[in-house]
Amino acid sequence: MKSETEICYLCGKELNNNISKDHVPPRQFYPSSIREKYNPNLFTLSTHSSCNKLYEKDEVYFVQSLGPLANTSYAGKELWKDISKQIHRPESRGLTQKILNEFEQRPSGIILPPGMVGKKFDVNRIERVIWKITRGLFFKENKQFLSENMKKRIWISYKGEGLSPFFPHVRDTPSRGDYPDIFDYKYLIKADSLNLWAMLFWETFTAEILFKYPTIVSKKIYENKSIF
Repeated sequence: MKSETEICYLCGKELNNNISKDHVPPRQFYPSSIREKYNPNLFTLSTHSSCNKLYEKDEVYFVQSLGPLANTSYAGKELWKDISKQIHRPESRGLTQKILNEFEQRPSGIILPPGMVGKKFDVNRIERVIWKITRGLFFKENKQFLSENMKKRIWISYKGEGLSPFFPHVRDTPSRGDYPDIFDYKYLIKADSLNLWAMLFWETFTAEILFKYPTIVSKKIYENKSIF
């Protein structure tokens, strides 16, 4: 098995001269004010620059779409300062308008209380970023490549609402994030290669990722719960 210095964790192919350092999770998840104050040592992996670039717009969408909803946390408030600057840049106008269009006063005809609006999300883009982070962390921990198209299940919850029935299995495992106020993660690998990973963004959003490595099955019953 090739080491992390020999292959790109995004495509699995040997690294060539077109190499960049990719932050896992993305550097922009860490507010600039916090980076300037604490100078955190952020984790990176070597990738092909072209592979890394394929995710840039999705990562910006992730931050600008979810970040404003994390404004009750310290990191979320500091992140909003970065987002406020970014959305006024000419190159950000298209994405900013897309995100603004996702706010609705009457989502699906539902009348919301005064002062409240609904928010849609491009789930495919958000899940693509979450899976990219999972692939990077899995490579960090196990030196193994995960395909972008690998079969998996992803749950996303806001402030602990709607957690999956599998979350209790990973909840009490050790936290592995270096800066948990901004990003934290845990994982549990069962004897049958079933992986359950959980991530916490800005103390607000939880993502859970369930997959089986190296063998993928289309159907499995785990503790009386259907996984796929």
